[in-house]
Amino acid sequence: VFYTTYIPTVATTMTPKMLLAAAFVQRQHCHSCHSFVKHAVVSCRTRAMTISSSDSDAIVNSAGEGKRFFEMEQRNWEQGFAAYDEGFGPLTRQTIPTLLSDGGFSPPNIDDDRQFKFLDVATGPGFVLTAAIDAAMKLDLPEEPSSNFQFTGLDITQNFLQMANQRINAQLQEQQHKQQQQVTIDFVEGSAESLPFDDGSFDSIVCNFGILHFFHPDRFLSESYRVLRPGGRLSFSAWAPPTRTEGFRIALESIAEVGNPNVEGLPDGPNFFDFGDSNQATNALKEIGFVDTRSVELSEMKWTSIKNGSELYDVLLQGTSRTREILLGQTEEDSAAIASLMIQKYDAITDSGKRSLAMPALITSGCKPTSV
Repeated sequence: VFYTTYIPTVATTMTPKMLLAAAFVQRQHCHSCHSFVKHAVVSCRTRAMTISSSDSDAIVNSAGEGKRFFEMEQRNWEQGFAAYDEGFGPLTRQTIPTLLSDGGFSPPNIDDDRQFKFLDVATGPGFVLTAAIDAAMKLDLPEEPSSNFQFTGLDITQNFLQMANQRINAQLQEQQHKQQQQVTIDFVEGSAESLPFDDGSFDSIVCNFGILHFFHPDRFLSESYRVLRPGGRLSFSAWAPPTRTEGFRIALESIAEVGNPNVEGLPDGPNFFDFGDSNQATNALKEIGFVDTRSVELSEMKWTSIKNGSELYDVLLQGTSRTREILLGQTEEDSAAIASLMIQKYDAITDSGKRSLAMPALITSGCKPTSV
């Protein structure tokens, strides 16, 4: 099903900061390690990338809002990684098969003369990487002396990298008796808006809900174009507008009705739902030079891990970034009112939990031309 358009009926009653309130990110991290699995040599290593002054300039605007936004995201994901993993994991994993397929992984014919190189930007808890590695292990390819695949996960926080490392190590141990391909895994701490890689480094780049958390998403798209090989593909996911993502609508409406959506000190940032519009998302790729662009809506996604309005409030408070900042900025009285109203709205929408919240997402992808 191809996404066509959304009618933002709720947006007309909300401030720009309210539309930013439900910000969530997916990111991944790891420690240096070496894992050896039967039929595969897996080297898992971490490169910590210090943000240089030139890299910092790439994410900061003249007023300093970009820097403040970046620092807010980094600060909240350093503490919210576990809550995100548990609360959002069962939901965000639902995009991965389409994300990998539209991002060009795995191609039907791997070039035996070189590695297939895959980059997961804002890799978070490692959901996308584990799925990609699992798919690679199942491919029937001739064994080579060197690795068939190189996987790289990039993120801005060490806690997520550590979580991804643990998840992938556990995955490899479970697969040690299965036929596997040789893979190399790198984990890099760095900015998506200034990717620390050479031109033409990767065959496939994916980003699962990370683009919503970049101050300059266009720079991420440009950087992805630069580090892709000709013929390589990029795919990324984004949430549909709050008129259709029921979890976000409950939170946004509750804050607007009984709380304060204009929390003092919240840094300005891009509209959280910009890339939930298929035309805007594909046009952003086309402007950079991508071809064969397309957007696919995953309309059947459900937030099955959230069982009541109280759980929804807690996940948004503990496992997000901009939403967390808004919720923490409320008075004690307003916080209690928001939490209570979210419970009421959840029960009204789901018939007291008899069904899960609808949370559709959009997968947008494009190809770097072969003649560049």
